[in-house]
Amino acid sequence: MKCQDAEKYIMKYMDGEISKQEAEQLNEHIQHCPGCKRDFEFYDAMVELFEEMPLYEAPADFEMQVMLQIQTLEEGKQYCHIKNRIWGHIWGTFTVLFGTGAILAFYKEEIMASLAQQPYFDRWLSGLGPIEATIAQQGEALQAMTENVSLWTDKILVNSGGILLMLLSIACGIQYMLLKRKKETDKVRHR
Repeated sequence: MKCQDAEKYIMKYMDGEISKQEAEQLNEHIQHCPGCKRDFEFYDAMVELFEEMPLYEAPADFEMQVMLQIQTLEEGKQYCHIKNRIWGHIWGTFTVLFGTGAILAFYKEEIMASLAQQPYFDRWLSGLGPIEATIAQQGEALQAMTENVSLWTDKILVNSGGILLMLLSIACGIQYMLLKRKKETDKVRHR
């Protein structure tokens, strides 16, 4: 018998599935092979050790509790999967719109010149002139408002640096307390 076969027979012996003929072959092999004999004695000692250990009974509702936890985890994964898909669609749409807008903004002249050469689009493009002027006016008004807000914010920050620092400290303290409470809640849930 080869040592590989002896190893298989040792495992069958440990599982209680060895036939009488296989047991005799294994016994004969380990009488002549010190390595396999040492392995057999090691595994046999482990089995004896496990047999001496006390048995513990699982609580009556153990299986139900495990299944409920698995179900809760699966529902959470499903919710995250749906949420991720929705955000993926939103970001995908935003990317397409932003990219299209950027292309139109950067190549406006070339696109308008190309469209002006087409008879159908020539009439349509003449109607875009007033719309473009209105958009430009609104952009200038928005830029002026942004500059005013920036100046106003600068004045407030200069005049109320201490108040801002105090509010920031309070916000940091509240955030710390919330994170600490969440961490304690998570510890309780995982027990």
